[in-house]
Amino acid sequence: MKRYMLLLSALLIMGSQISSAQSITYKEDAKTYALPALFQNNNNEIILSWTEKDAAGMVNYYFARSADKGKTFSDKKLIYAAPGIGTGRLARPRLLFKKNGDMVATFSFNPDAQLQANAGEVKAARPKELQVYVTESADGGNTWSTPKSVHNDATPGVIRGFYDATLMANDELAVVFLKDIPNKPHERDLRLVIAQNGVFGDERIIDSFVCDCCNLGLLTDEKGNLNVYYRENADNIRDIAKMISTDNGITFSTPEMVYKDNWKINACPHTGPVALRYGNTNLISYYSGVEGNPGVRLVTQAGKQLLLLKDETIKTASLAGNEKKAVILYGQGTQDAGTKIGYRTIAKSKVSADKWLDNSATGTNPNGIIVDNELVVVYELTEKGKVVGIKTDVVKLN
Repeated sequence: MKRYMLLLSALLIMGSQISSAQSITYKEDAKTYALPALFQNNNNEIILSWTEKDAAGMVNYYFARSADKGKTFSDKKLIYAAPGIGTGRLARPRLLFKKNGDMVATFSFNPDAQLQANAGEVKAARPKELQVYVTESADGGNTWSTPKSVHNDATPGVIRGFYDATLMANDELAVVFLKDIPNKPHERDLRLVIAQNGVFGDERIIDSFVCDCCNLGLLTDEKGNLNVYYRENADNIRDIAKMISTDNGITFSTPEMVYKDNWKINACPHTGPVALRYGNTNLISYYSGVEGNPGVRLVTQAGKQLLLLKDETIKTASLAGNEKKAVILYGQGTQDAGTKIGYRTIAKSKVSADKWLDNSATGTNPNGIIVDNELVVVYELTEKGKVVGIKTDVVKLN
């Protein structure tokens, strides 16, 4: 594999990473890229993670480290490689960092997936063997433990791939996921698994019937409370609900709507909430198709709507921020008309007008992080509907 790095007009061969000023592109022929995301470790370094899938179906889950606020990144390091690693947007891998610096990686996984020469990935029956797996590194990502399922019940033929994970205030891992309801096709409940002293307990149902194919949001807020965000299903009204635990996932409050859209639809939207800790509140973004007022919403924990993105090509958004400033990021456009990356800044509940990332044509699925007064962004690059690479950019915020 070759890397070409463009720096001040000088071409240096260093691998499959193309860098120009504060922009870096990872791209290699015959590879499909997915799920780029940015995190920050305990040393205030930026960590980039993503997956690469080859023609035979092998998926490599990588990360790279930046010590200069996203302007350059280290060589990529492998977290885990297997054909069964999930690459769907509704179950994004998570990198988490314990108080002692240990790295925790979570991902959806089909342990029965196999490779077959010249035939791509072969999955066991339907792709319903998904589980949530976790692996840890105590040496900065140089070596990783053997991945293990967070589920004590590994009943086959059950999907558990719609999930989110976070570290709670007690530094233990919490995982929420959707699970098939027995003998009820296309119906799922919401479940939680938490670790105690590093050991996963039994899964618990925390809502007995929810929207069946939307991603979830899990967040530990500044008070140490564990917040769960998900799309409810009450007589086909599929608004976003929240539950809060003040005792590290042992008990939860009664579900409440984040914002009452009253969107009634007899289908799963395949878009769920994302959440961000921001100052003394949390921000939640999600899509609602309610008649007369559809779009991607941005609301506070208290239910105040700050923004409605009405462009019909925007179905999802991501959030980045710190105590003083936040950003909502989104891909806008279509495959035929072209796509680009947009963002709006949020400060003291005031939201800016649209801003656009330069040279982000064909970009989609952005993810970001704010460091000081700069926004570091990573997004997918597409060609004819296929993700052929990922790109990072650094933007100064006003």
